Amino acid sequence: MQSTFNLQNIIHGDAQQVGELFHAAATPSPASTLRISTAEKVCGYLLKDDQFDSALAAHIHKIQSSIALQIGQDDTFYCAPDHLLRNIINLIITRGRTWYARDSKSSQQFMEKLALLTQIFSSANLEQIQTNYNEFQNWLDAEDKRAAMLETRLCETEINSFKILTAECKVLDLINANIAQKPFPIELHSELVSILKSELLHSSLTLGADNPFWKLWQRLLPVLSQVFKSIAAETLSDEETQRLYHTVPALLIELERSLEIHTSHPDSYRKWVENLSTQLMLTIKKQPIHCELFSALNYPEGFNNLKARVTNDLLQQTNNIQQGDWILFSGENDTTIRCKLALKNTETHQFLFVDNNGRKVMNKSVQDFAVCLSTGIAKKITLHNIENVIERTIQALIDLQQQKKLQLQANAAKLAEAAELQRQAELDRKQQIEAEEKQRIVEELNARKAAAQKALAEAAAIAEERALRAAELALQQERERLNIEAAQNAENLQRIQLANINISALNLGARVEIIQNGEPVRCKLAVIIAATGKYIFSDNIGRKVAEFQREQLVQALLNNQLTLLNNGDSFDDQLVKVIRGLRKDIS
Repeated sequence: MQSTFNLQNIIHGDAQQVGELFHAAATPSPASTLRISTAEKVCGYLLKDDQFDSALAAHIHKIQSSIALQIGQDDTFYCAPDHLLRNIINLIITRGRTWYARDSKSSQQFMEKLALLTQIFSSANLEQIQTNYNEFQNWLDAEDKRAAMLETRLCETEINSFKILTAECKVLDLINANIAQKPFPIELHSELVSILKSELLHSSLTLGADNPFWKLWQRLLPVLSQVFKSIAAETLSDEETQRLYHTVPALLIELERSLEIHTSHPDSYRKWVENLSTQLMLTIKKQPIHCELFSALNYPEGFNNLKARVTNDLLQQTNNIQQGDWILFSGENDTTIRCKLALKNTETHQFLFVDNNGRKVMNKSVQDFAVCLSTGIAKKITLHNIENVIERTIQALIDLQQQKKLQLQANAAKLAEAAELQRQAELDRKQQIEAEEKQRIVEELNARKAAAQKALAEAAAIAEERALRAAELALQQERERLNIEAAQNAENLQRIQLANINISALNLGARVEIIQNGEPVRCKLAVIIAATGKYIFSDNIGRKVAEFQREQLVQALLNNQLTLLNNGDSFDDQLVKVIRGLRKDIS
């Protein structure tokens, strides 16, 4: 098994390295355990429940354990970019994270097809799973084409709508900034809204904000506001009165000149100018003008906060969001909307969001969207890249294997160091014991030497006494020995004499027990040859058993090799027996 692993080789198809890596990283535990735990971590990270709509998370949770089990049994998942399980996970991530429940046929069909994939995945083989996946992917591709067409048409429509609404808001800004909540002739309120607003909007849309008509009213509205504010005042100073008489004629000239500019409805606009001029003439004539505060004009829905001011940092967040990014909006009661930024109109500062079917979800101004981002109402949906996750997983396994390798080396080094320390300690202990033993021996020798010297001194004193005692004892022992020896000699002589007497007392037929080869043998004296001193013994049937000289018999008796059982009959007794036998034969 190799000790080093290459990440690039693994992710580009080297499945053998994957298997060896699991074995190396798992040691000493089983590799199968590490495979399953790694697969569960990968699936748990990529298919985490909280990144999906709650209605979808239940189906994904069911399929997650089945995917992890199959990944744990197939190392090629980590090194094959077109692996079926990778494709399925990628489909769930890219499609599932952008789906949320909507009342549409397409939304319901997605749920049904995902539920079918979940059901087949847990009970069918890979071929059936592949077939179902292909059908699901084909359906999604068709839905994507339809959604793309719908999104394109929607964007084209919304771009024009954005221009109109933005222009309208600019008009409303101009009017409200100068007239709102300020005195204005009540007879001109409705005409200002129906005529002047309409003409300003037309000029902005057709000619832009730099056209003569727009610039004219940019100058006139502030002046008119100041004039009518002065008129509505209860008292005027002489200076204010003179300024008013000087300003109104100039205004009348400007209004007359505005009639020369092309407008969309010249007649209506002329009537508006004439009515406004009439009100101004009343001022010159010092006639009363009925003024009331002009109510601020309402902005279109969704454009109420165009005048909101946000910091540059917040606006920078919106710059980081690009067309095609998916955004998660969190609403009240834990409701969520998952939508894509389909149009980022820099000219009108408007964002258009659509769902995964290409249908419009909402419009947001750049200011509104910036506030949503800063408050957490909106956040970018980050889709996990499965390749990056797998690379990090393999790298983590390589790092784990390297850590274990380094740990083993460190442990081996520690064991070697510990062994060396133990060996050195043992050597030191042995040397210490030897030194202590040498010291003990030296001390013992010195003690013995001292004891020996003392003993010699004592022995010298005792030796003389012992020598005297020994001489006396030796003399005494010698006397006792001589006495014992004399007694033993007397006893031996007595035994020899007794043995000779017993031998001499043997008659033919005497029974004895002789020790032969360690065994006792009983026999009788069969023959005595007096001339040679020979004695012959036989058994009960007359066979010769042993033959001794007289001295041998005496010695055997002394050595307990011969035991006398009886001495046998005398000659007279034997003669009597012979005569008795002869008589029995005659009779």
